[in-house]
Amino acid sequence: MKNKAIEIERIESFDAIKEAHALSGIPGKIRGYYNKWAPTYNRDVFNEKYLGPEYIVDYFARLESHNGIQVVDSSDRHIEILDAGCGTGLVGVALHRKGYHNIDGFDLSPRMIQKAEKTGVYRSLNSSIDMTRKNKAYKDNQYDATICCGVFTLGHVPPTALLELIRVTKPGGWVVVSTRKSYYESSDFQKVCDGLQEEGKVKLLSYEMNSPYIIEEGAHYWGFVVC
Repeated sequence: MKNKAIEIERIESFDAIKEAHALSGIPGKIRGYYNKWAPTYNRDVFNEKYLGPEYIVDYFARLESHNGIQVVDSSDRHIEILDAGCGTGLVGVALHRKGYHNIDGFDLSPRMIQKAEKTGVYRSLNSSIDMTRKNKAYKDNQYDATICCGVFTLGHVPPTALLELIRVTKPGGWVVVSTRKSYYESSDFQKVCDGLQEEGKVKLLSYEMNSPYIIEEGAHYWGFVVC
């Protein structure tokens, strides 16, 4: 009976994640779904071996300059970091374990933010933040680094949401994002990235393809430097 209960929970976790991919990028639907999902979110992603938060933080911590481009030193544990789409705070916890302490976060879902508050690792948190538009809660060029994990995925935000992450990050600062493999393959993420580089908004200094993310599939990780 115990094994059957575990299997049922595993199926429920898988279904919860798949249902999130059908939200069509509509902010109201996303907010409502994650408000409802918040109580079991950590359990569900744990059941699906969600490695994205730990991996993106490890990836960020080893980023460094190339070709003499002046960049923020990711080894400096005092830099100011924004966790964009922070959810229940899994990335914030991973950053804190690495020794980073100046961490702010935002999410679209107030109930996910309530979960993030309980981690005790954030300096400040804001809810009801839609990263597909300019948010007055955040100034231009505010952060040394912005990290976004698990947001560029099916049913959530378009690739153009990168613009808001770029806006709030200082010149020379890092914008580090994950893209689930299926999202990358079905969206114009690469085209948007190429356009942002051609416009001189960012430079792509690092990327890793098909890296650990979740049991179902891998993700790509991107390290942009704001120009």
